[in-house]
Amino acid sequence: MSNPWQRKETIGDCTLYLGDCLEIMPTLGKVDAVVTDPPYGINIGRAGRIGGAGIVLPKDYGISDWDLEGLTVLQWRMMKQVVSQWIVWGGNHLAEILGKSDGMLVWDKKCQNGWDNNFSDAEVAWTNTISNTRVFRHLWMGALRKSERGTNIRQHPTQKPIALMGWCLGFIKGDTILDPFMGSGTTGVACVNLGRKFIGIEIEPKYFDIACKRIAQAERQGVLFPPQQINGKQEALAI
Repeated sequence: MSNPWQRKETIGDCTLYLGDCLEIMPTLGKVDAVVTDPPYGINIGRAGRIGGAGIVLPKDYGISDWDLEGLTVLQWRMMKQVVSQWIVWGGNHLAEILGKSDGMLVWDKKCQNGWDNNFSDAEVAWTNTISNTRVFRHLWMGALRKSERGTNIRQHPTQKPIALMGWCLGFIKGDTILDPFMGSGTTGVACVNLGRKFIGIEIEPKYFDIACKRIAQAERQGVLFPPQQINGKQEALAI
């Protein structure tokens, strides 16, 4: 029987697969948690160019159909079979599939009044790891960022800050984290920084290659924070 993946790379405690997560997840066995930012099905990757008007020129990511279809019911059922903890970004777009969540994680991008911003001022993750709502306030709008400043930092249209994903890991118990929609590998970089084991799956070769490079670079730098540390400030939000 042939392997369900096209490529498999092992980088330290990280195992990365190029292929379809529906075919690969059944071969993994149980993991401790899923932390992921799946496609939402809102067609963000179709045009190829995204960015805030009036601040910097939008970045061209190339033509891609990766977000034409969001997370499917079958993918969600498969994820729930391999984990008991999950953090899934895009909860507001995927509510019909994800169902009820007692707790939510909110990323407040700290937008200022009057900014010409084409995107949301905040993003929401569904989770079963908490029973209330927590907020992470971290500026990340175009060239205006609290972290990861510099050219060519953003490699994926929906790339999240490493600090945000590190904060998410602070709500997870256990060592092994799975991201079935790895993208440019931000969750994997956060796992390396915090001394967690990581399994990543990505279906697009160009993003798989980017993820391998970013995670390998993080591995060379070594663990930056103790595993129990939560990066950034969290605050309760009454809603």
